[in-house]
Amino acid sequence: MNDEAKPLKPGSVQEPAKGTYASVDRLMELASDKKPEVPPEAKLPEESEDPQKDSSMWKILLQIKPFLPYLARLVPVLDVVVGPLQSAGLSHEVKQSIAQSAVKIQNIQRDLTDAVTSAIDEQAVQLTRLEEEITRLRDAAEKQTRAQTQLAEELESVSKLIRISAVGLGILLAAVIVMTGILLAHTTH
Repeated sequence: MNDEAKPLKPGSVQEPAKGTYASVDRLMELASDKKPEVPPEAKLPEESEDPQKDSSMWKILLQIKPFLPYLARLVPVLDVVVGPLQSAGLSHEVKQSIAQSAVKIQNIQRDLTDAVTSAIDEQAVQLTRLEEEITRLRDAAEKQTRAQTQLAEELESVSKLIRISAVGLGILLAAVIVMTGILLAHTTH
């Protein structure tokens, strides 16, 4: 216990007994600067040969390296603390809290469902009204278009009538002038 209380010097790592923390030893071996020898046939094709990608990971692991012995000592403590909770099951208060939370969630879900349903119903009514209004506007637009077409046809027929009348008056005027000229010519002789 005394060796745990002693502060460590920067850069030094206090090693536990050999074999007690095999997984920690393996992590430390991976985090060290020495890379394990891998035969060329054991390398996978997807392993990258890019040193920049690997170096950032190694830097992170090297930063964590001094804390690994402490973390290794915490794991058994966590097992002692969490073990009874796991084996004993949930306490009555926790079960009640979970049940109350479930009831609250169901109430909220029901309220949301009611709110969404009423909003959907209101929107359906509004859509029906909008469809009726669009139908009325379409009918009014069609009536307006028919009235404009009818007015255009009537204006065209009136303009034709005015042209025909103008041509007829022009012909009559020419006939009057010719007749007046003939009468004047007969009276002067």
